[in-house]
Amino acid sequence: IALQSAQEKNSSIATKSNSKKAIELFDIPESDNMNGIMMLPGKTFAQRKLPLSIEDQKYIRKCLARHGDDYHAMMRDIKTNDMQYTESKLKKMAARFFLLTRDQVKVEVPEKIKHLMAYNQSEKMGK
Repeated sequence: IALQSAQEKNSSIATKSNSKKAIELFDIPESDNMNGIMMLPGKTFAQRKLPLSIEDQKYIRKCLARHGDDYHAMMRDIKTNDMQYTESKLKKMAARFFLLTRDQVKVEVPEKIKHLMAYNQSEKMGK
């Protein structure tokens, strides 16, 4: 009897939940787009325009110029990696640096890594 009453309660709850419409909890507004730059809350114009800050570009440029794409050696070198970033942090920073467009790069790119830059690869494919 107890099992039968529990099943009746479950079936009555299921019919109630099926009869209700979904409640919209929040409304996501359309994001403003200003010349390809998304307006994100809490981000300054420079943060939206540059995926990697100029200071970070200088930092990763210095590390890449010395070690190329050997991130483990880069992590262990405390003279160039004076912020003591981990290997994964340096990889992420370098990946963002490599994906920058020619306009976004604000530092000189070392010869050692020019072939890794995305804008150089797209120019080679276009030729």
